[in-house]
Amino acid sequence: MQYAMKIERRAGSKRPVLKLDALVLKQLNRQNITAGFPRLIAAGRTPLYKYIIMELVGPDLQRLRRSIPTKKFSLSTALKLASQTLRRIEALHDSGWLCRDVKANNFCIGKKNMGLIYMLDFGFARRFIRENGTLIERRNAASLMGTIYYAPMSAHNFSEQCRKDDLESWFYMIIEMVVGNLPWFIHDPKREYLLVGEWKKFARGPGRKLLLGDSPQEFEKILDIIDQTAFNARPRYRVIHAFINQAMDRLKIDKTKPFEWQEDPKVLRKIAMIGGHDESNLDSSSEETDEGDGPLNVSNS
Repeated sequence: MQYAMKIERRAGSKRPVLKLDALVLKQLNRQNITAGFPRLIAAGRTPLYKYIIMELVGPDLQRLRRSIPTKKFSLSTALKLASQTLRRIEALHDSGWLCRDVKANNFCIGKKNMGLIYMLDFGFARRFIRENGTLIERRNAASLMGTIYYAPMSAHNFSEQCRKDDLESWFYMIIEMVVGNLPWFIHDPKREYLLVGEWKKFARGPGRKLLLGDSPQEFEKILDIIDQTAFNARPRYRVIHAFINQAMDRLKIDKTKPFEWQEDPKVLRKIAMIGGHDESNLDSSSEETDEGDGPLNVSNS
């Protein structure tokens, strides 16, 4: 197995994230939720840096999408990605964590098994269930978290996020894979984040077709299911999966067909010529430190 190391300065970081990465991966490993999540090897600190060592994975889905001339995946690839990424989010939720930064950059293909999708980078994660299984109380207000283009409407309203909000971000990510850029990509995420939020509201009414584009008709129902989910309710993951499968069956998509990067080696070769794609984030506030402070202990899995 090959390994990757992530480091972070002990002083001067705007928002420390490695502590959360280690906490989430350690819990997933402890609960034997390992399919599609990097294995945590160790975590610790030096006088100047914090670090974690984890299983090495392949390129992220955003870079893969951008390496394709049309800047969108085939329906076969996109719908299979929708299914796998939704399963990762469901597993994360079942372990008691919200992601709050769902986007294609945070999903990678396997280094050896390029048909397996990994979820990683939990720097914005937050517990929503206590160790005893009870839900953590909803706060009256919260910071605008995550990546603006994919942030849920509740984030734009500075409201507490919940499981349905991760699915809303997931939906934007999948729509982007199917149709290309989201309609609000014309706006600068730092200066015009309010307009991005208004666009998302508009997409629930007259602008719905502008968001959905030529995506499968089942996506309208998926968006309705997500929007209708109550704050503390468990999302209807199975129903969403059923609609994804329905779309694949209706469109006669072969579910055993490899992903595009497995069929065309040029996709992976082109990635080497494409730099990282870090969408602008609006920094989270320092009040979100209940999971991120404290010692970073060495942990072997």
